[in-house]
Parts: sequence; C-alpha cells; structure tokens
Amino acid sequence: MSKLTLPRFFIFGRRPVKFIGTPDGGMDVLVFDWESGGFKRDLNYLSKYFEHSPEIEEVSEEHFIAFVKHLLYNLKNPNQKEGE
Repeated sequence: MSKLTLPRFFIFGRRPVKFIGTPDGGMDVLVFDWESGGFKRDLNYLSKYFEHSPEIEEVSEEHFIAFVKHLLYNLKNPNQKEGE
C-alpha cells in the first residue's frame, strides 16, 4: 500500500477536512467544527475518503485556507455578506 503524501486538504460537501502528519510518522484527520470554528479529530472521514464520494474535493492549501476564512466570517456575521 502506498503512503499518502501529507498534508492534504479537502472539502467534504461543505466541511473542510485536512489530513496531517503526526510527530511519530502517523496521520491524523481534522475536520471543521461548526460550533467552535476550529478543527477536531474525526477519523470517520478517513473511511469516507476511501469511499471515493463525488462530494469530496481535494483542494490546495491556499484554497482550503480561503474557504475556512469564508466559513468563519459567515459564522461570526450570519446576517451580513462579505464586503459589507
């Protein structure tokens, strides 16, 4: 089995998910938490990745960061559009 190159960044539906390396050479899966606006560990997304769902889009780190910033803005300002 080949190793995944890490880090990798995805959008699962509308949820940002990142696969990152761990200090011991392993991998962790962090998913965007709608309540806190941070990331939490959820290894269930690893199995979703291997199901090859069409809802999963791999994106660049830059796109991922911009997407997360957009989500955070919308969470903090639910009644405003960006740029207002």
